[in-house]
Amino acid sequence: MDPSSTAPITEFAIVVAGFTGLVLALGSQEGKTKPLVKLRTVTMLFYAFTAAFGSLLPTLWLSLGVDAIWQYSSYVLVVLLVANMAATFVSSRVLLTSEERGHLATWMWLLVMVGNTLFVIILVAALTGLFGIAVEGAFIGALIWQLVLSSILFTRLILQG
Repeated sequence: MDPSSTAPITEFAIVVAGFTGLVLALGSQEGKTKPLVKLRTVTMLFYAFTAAFGSLLPTLWLSLGVDAIWQYSSYVLVVLLVANMAATFVSSRVLLTSEERGHLATWMWLLVMVGNTLFVIILVAALTGLFGIAVEGAFIGALIWQLVLSSILFTRLILQG
């Protein structure tokens, strides 16, 4: 697979992240943003930038002359996914009170945490050769999952902000 084939993922992720500023500017009341909107924005940006940065990794490794570009890209993506889950958890505790956390949708929390955990497991399985999973496919699948999460969070930001 050609490393430049991830370019559309980069473009889509940047568009989602860019439109977030517009949505926030239009949706804020008296220059203030609700804590729930802040959390949705922060988490949406985590996943959009993970997709954008992650999709640039194969090109980066290729430019550095690394042979196993998909493997190295997957190692970095695993770290980013785990960091995103930790950052989502911490930001929900920092930005929201316990009452506000009660307004979070359980299904969305499950999509973020369970979905990313599954992709971490899939990437590790691909890297270790378990089940014959192709590393490239697992990597692209995990990036697309980040786009799906950021798109869902972006839509929720528009509809409920």
